Amino acid sequence: MSFQKTYLILGASSDLGLELIQQLNQSEENVLFLAHYNSCSEKIMSIGMDKGNELKALRCDLANPEGVENLISEIRAIADAPTHIVHLAAPSFLYTKLKDFDGARFFRSMQIQVVSFLSIVRAFLPVMIKRKEHDKIVAVLSSVTEGKPPRQLLEYTAVKHALWGAVKSLASDTEGKMLNVNAVSPSMIDTKFLDGIDSRIVQMNAEASPEGRIAGVGDIVPAIRFLLSSGADYLHGVNMNVSNGSVFG
Repeated sequence: MSFQKTYLILGASSDLGLELIQQLNQSEENVLFLAHYNSCSEKIMSIGMDKGNELKALRCDLANPEGVENLISEIRAIADAPTHIVHLAAPSFLYTKLKDFDGARFFRSMQIQVVSFLSIVRAFLPVMIKRKEHDKIVAVLSSVTEGKPPRQLLEYTAVKHALWGAVKSLASDTEGKMLNVNAVSPSMIDTKFLDGIDSRIVQMNAEASPEGRIAGVGDIVPAIRFLLSSGADYLHGVNMNVSNGSVFG
């Protein structure tokens, strides 16, 4: 079956990923969702597809380079190349000072968030460019890439800046190719990634926001959807700050 669009969503089992699939499924028709997950597929598979849409759940530990190559092969067996790539995958949020730095943990996070992303984009970018149809690549970063980062987020901030650097470089290299490479940088979001965080820290972040709350997935997904839409055909190399005004570049 031929689909109008193919969305590859890395980290689809995250709260953001689930909400994104649900919203796209409601608004679009005849699209294929390639939903990557690592440890939990039940919520993904529970999303009922409408309007001729289909979903295939693909399991892969992005921390494993061999697994990433297998994922690429699996995607190629299903579709020539995605028309849209959304990178949401990340390990759980963690506060770290320099004294807490763990090289193995840091490099694992780099593999999940940066290396796997670049490997997957490298595999499909030639086809996406050849289409000349404004295919889209969107990476979700963090508001720590804007302005002065918060304290005690050494590893998190370093990896997010590395991912932003990768996005900027990809955007530079694909300038004028009728492909759109952009990013979204939200402030703290109320998701399962905060499960290990002290509730007092979450409350402090809420109090720092002009609206007195941290973001919900419903605040962030519309920005991702916009960058995936034809309305973003003239945006390239953008890092969209979605922080309710609590962070300025």
